[in-house]
Amino acid sequence: MDIVSALAKKTKGLSRDEISKLANVRTGGELSKLLNELEWCGFIRRYNSIGKQSKDALFQLIDNFTFFYFQYIKGNKNNDSHFWTNNIGSPLHRAWSGLAFERVCLQHIAQIKEALGISGVLSNVYSWRTEADEDKGIDKTQIDLLIDRNDGVINLCEMKFSAQEYAITEDEEMKLRRRRGNFIEAIQTKKAVHITLVTPYGLRQNSHSAIAQNTITLQSLF
Repeated sequence: MDIVSALAKKTKGLSRDEISKLANVRTGGELSKLLNELEWCGFIRRYNSIGKQSKDALFQLIDNFTFFYFQYIKGNKNNDSHFWTNNIGSPLHRAWSGLAFERVCLQHIAQIKEALGISGVLSNVYSWRTEADEDKGIDKTQIDLLIDRNDGVINLCEMKFSAQEYAITEDEEMKLRRRRGNFIEAIQTKKAVHITLVTPYGLRQNSHSAIAQNTITLQSLF
């Protein structure tokens, strides 16, 4: 419970050392045992950052109800029995929709690969994050899903919830270009990096939509 509580405070995940400190569990065999059991039971996921060793893996709370509990039930003093349905369409509900959709995508990576037509291609799944580096001109960046393929391509997956077709704005196009550029600069990859948009109802075509080489919809995940 202490480990799960610690992970609930950091949606993007924590390292072993960070978990040990926040959950007050000594690092070593006991922590490994607890993390393994939580992973095998589907409460958390372990993921590696591209270019890092397995000992540097991060752990993320992935169980949908548990995450919802810590975000919206625990400590909620509102006694309205229709609290959640009355909040549909509110900023609270929109924030949850985005977080929940990311987790749906992370729980359907096999289907994402199938939609990309790469089920038969050897590939590894990573996340990646880096702090800002002014000397190199790199902004602080977090990418939650990278598919590193053996055919010379890396899919940089952007998971965006929308209740209709998703429209990429001029500002967002530039943000995506910077994220891809920061990633390529940081890991020095020679592979082609394709921006892959995962969104429920597809991409609205406009003057900025070409930045996404691939689009995957909710239908492909189920």
